[in-house]
Amino acid sequence: MGGYGIGGTTVFSSRTGSRARVGFLDETRGLCIILMVLYHGLFNVVFLFGWDFTLTNDTQVLHALWHMPAMRFAQPFVAGIFIFISGIACRYSRSNLKRGGIVLALGLCITAVMLYFMPEQAIYFGILHFMGSAMIIFALLNRALDKITPGLGFLICAVLFALTMNIPNGFFGFSGVWTLSIPVGWTEINWLIPLGFAVAGADHFPLLPWLFLYIAGSYLGVAFVRRDMPDFFYRNRSRFLAATGRKTIYIYILHQPVLFGLMYGIDFLFSR
Repeated sequence: MGGYGIGGTTVFSSRTGSRARVGFLDETRGLCIILMVLYHGLFNVVFLFGWDFTLTNDTQVLHALWHMPAMRFAQPFVAGIFIFISGIACRYSRSNLKRGGIVLALGLCITAVMLYFMPEQAIYFGILHFMGSAMIIFALLNRALDKITPGLGFLICAVLFALTMNIPNGFFGFSGVWTLSIPVGWTEINWLIPLGFAVAGADHFPLLPWLFLYIAGSYLGVAFVRRDMPDFFYRNRSRFLAATGRKTIYIYILHQPVLFGLMYGIDFLFSR
């Protein structure tokens, strides 16, 4: 089975004897990274640069947009899709261990840079830290995970994801049905940040619950590898989104420096 780069999704086609892209996965990843860039851009202009414009009724448009109820769910929803698709894509990798090490190292580098230049905005366990860790964990547990049938594995992961998704709210389980409170002292233990019990900023993607979503994707990835999915998923519909989806890792690393550079430049020009 052929492989792919950090941001790609390649399938070996027995019919053509060449490597072909999985169009739906590339395009969805491309859309997700574009939405993530827009989300971070809006955060920057509202909270870091303080830009806005006012309508005739004195409404600050960008602040109002940021505080819309839907925005509370935008980041976890888009990131969740990205994580799930990355779980599917891990089935095509030649070495999840190597890829995971590279991605985790990039995440740690970003943490170090932000601690130096913007300590108040430092990311301690963001999406890159999570993705790198998830790839490594999957690589180490791959054989054990494959002893479970894909359908059952997907179901188990879905249940575990649901049981742990309220950890940021201080409990396991389902609100109003069954809950188990998390000890208050755990939120003050820094080494529990990767697990999610201790919270570290808004851009925080801990292993719990997100690892279960990633592994659920890996079980669905079995069907993709076997080409059991409808042909719709393997076709390309948007060259732009597909190309963007193949470069997600680079876009994620570079988008904030580029946004900051543009915004600082604009701020400098208009403040003169």
